[in-house]
Amino acid sequence: MKLIKNFRIALRRGYVFRDLKKKKIEISEEELSRKLKEIHSHLKSATVYETFNPAVFGKKTDFGKSIAVTLFAVTLGKEIETLCKNEILDASVKDGLEVCKNFILKLIQIEAEEEHCELLEPTEVEPTIVFENQKILSKMDFSKIGIKFESGNLAPVNTKLFVIGWLLKKKK
Repeated sequence: MKLIKNFRIALRRGYVFRDLKKKKIEISEEELSRKLKEIHSHLKSATVYETFNPAVFGKKTDFGKSIAVTLFAVTLGKEIETLCKNEILDASVKDGLEVCKNFILKLIQIEAEEEHCELLEPTEVEPTIVFENQKILSKMDFSKIGIKFESGNLAPVNTKLFVIGWLLKKKK
């Protein structure tokens, strides 16, 4: 299991600004910058990831001809939940999780290329599939980055689980 805590992520102001415009929320660039700075100070990004044989998921998920699958969790931490919930925070969290996901995908891509593999599109996976699977839990300790799954609820709220398949590259 690989674990990375407090890696630096940059919230994309333009993305957040566009998201707010779509929702018809008026905000000045200066105010948005100030709010994003506050939100950024509360981010505690973290991830854990591990590569498995596709059979570990049983028949619950179809990975086609994948020779391996990587399961990864990204979180922005509990501290961000202390902020006042609003549209700016929602757009920022959405962007922050996307930035985290893209960072981890780059790391997994490097590993896959070393094994002469290419990656499929990542798929978000339900927490129940992961947390009810003892084979996964025996190799991955989500509590090291503060992720818990109790009574059907994933905590912290700003957490996502993804799985991505590896395909052997075709020789040319």
